[in-house]
Formats: sequence, C-alpha cells, structure tokens
Amino acid sequence: MHPIPPKYIYNLIGSIYLAMVSINAFPQFEQGNELIISGSIMNFGYQEFKDTGTLFDREDGYIPGLVLGLSHTTDRWRFAGDFSFYGGDVLYTGQTNTGIPINTQTTQTIFDLSLRTEYWLQNSKGLEYGLYLGAGYHQWDRDIRPTSVNGAPVSGLFETYTWWTGFVGVKTEWYASENSHCMVDVRLLQIIKPSIYVLFNGLYDNASLALGERMGIKLSFPWRHTMNISSILLVEPFAEAYEFGRSATSSLTSNGAPTGTVFEPRSQTINYGLNVGIVQHF
Repeated sequence: MHPIPPKYIYNLIGSIYLAMVSINAFPQFEQGNELIISGSIMNFGYQEFKDTGTLFDREDGYIPGLVLGLSHTTDRWRFAGDFSFYGGDVLYTGQTNTGIPINTQTTQTIFDLSLRTEYWLQNSKGLEYGLYLGAGYHQWDRDIRPTSVNGAPVSGLFETYTWWTGFVGVKTEWYASENSHCMVDVRLLQIIKPSIYVLFNGLYDNASLALGERMGIKLSFPWRHTMNISSILLVEPFAEAYEFGRSATSSLTSNGAPTGTVFEPRSQTINYGLNVGIVQHF
C-alpha cells in the first residue's frame, strides 16, 4: 500500500481546523428556558375508505385547542417537549354497513405529547437551521353520535385510537428582521403500533383492533416577534397529514357469542390550523 503524501495530511488537518474555527466563530444561540402557551384552531379532516378505494365516510370541522411547549437550550443543543389538546364537534357524513347514507355529529378529543432533541447550526451566510429527532404518544377519542334514517334508529359508537410516533425534522430560517423572524419546520413521522378500541354502546361486545403502520408529514411556519427582553409573540400556521392502514378482520361477538365480523378500514387524516400565543424566556 502506498503511503499517504504529507501534503494530503496537512490539507486534511487544515480543513478540520478551519471547520472548527468556523463553528466556534458562530454566535451563541439564545440560551436558557422557554415556555410557550398558545391558543389554536384546527380544521379537522378525516376520511375512511372501502377496500375498493372509494370513500366510506368523512368528518370535517373546526375544533379549538391549547398548545403548550417547554424547552431548554444549552450551547447548540435544545431539549423540548410539547403538549396539545383539541376538543369539539364536527360533521360526520357517511353510510351504514348496508350502504344507507347518514349524517350526524362526532365529538373529537385529541391529546398529543412529544419530546425532541434539536441541534442548531449556522452557515457562512448567517442562516440558522436545526436538525432534530423525537418521539410522541397520541390519543384520539371519537364519539359518533346516534342518529336515525327514515325513522329507524342508527346506534352510535365510541372509539379510542392510540399510537406512538417517531419523527425526524429540520427547521430553517427564511426571513429575519431586527425584531422578528420566520422559520420553516418540516417533519417526517412514522406511526408505530396504532390501535383502536371500539365501544358499541351495549349492542355488541367491545372490540380492540391493531391498525396498519404508515408514515406522515407535518409542516409549520412559526413567526416570532420580540415584544420585550423576555416575551415574544408567536403566530404559527401548520398542516399535517398521516394515515392508518386497514386492520385485520376480527370476530364480532355479543355476550361472548359470535355474531359476525368487524374491521377498521384504511383512513387518512389531513389537518391544518393556526397557533397564536406567547413565548416567555426565563
């Protein structure tokens, strides 16, 4: 094997040195703790599909929410946690198992909790960007109200969806002025171990079904305006999309006796909304 010429070793050492100098020359990112409290409004959009790919039912409507965030930044590292809660009624448009069209309302209650670790950098032109990864736990309660069709009652359902997510993302600054700046936040997520627990309101025995794992994406555009030395106004439009795969077909029972089969169809959720709140440094 030929020895490596000394000039290549010197060039490599010089490159590493320059890179280290460049990184150390970056200004320090704002250190310390940060609390975010935001009100939110979200357009909830959910669809279920038959095995043929045609639409089975959909739910649409605006629901209010509360978003909380807490983070700690030290040097270039940021450790953060987020919690969100949404609740409200939306319109259900669908059909019975026999194909009869129905309209009713559903009450949505959605909890999300996530933790992430970010690492922040800055390029030679002063553009800040952060890389991050994290994990989250999610619960969605879906209360489909009973209704009637042509005078015949249609029973309701209460469903609880739970799942985990693992995600990676990048944030980058695309606008900055003396007192404000705006970022783009792109997140790819993998849904892990999604399941649904169905309460048939006494008509059948309750059922638990495992759903198919799929991927999703979330985009947000947080804009911050500094009001004083410790308080910042936050305005953040966002959009997200993810899917659950069809469950396996399972036996449906009543008092333990088989009465048929049940499955959860493939579904797609597309939400968008706006967070407005205050960021407090301490």
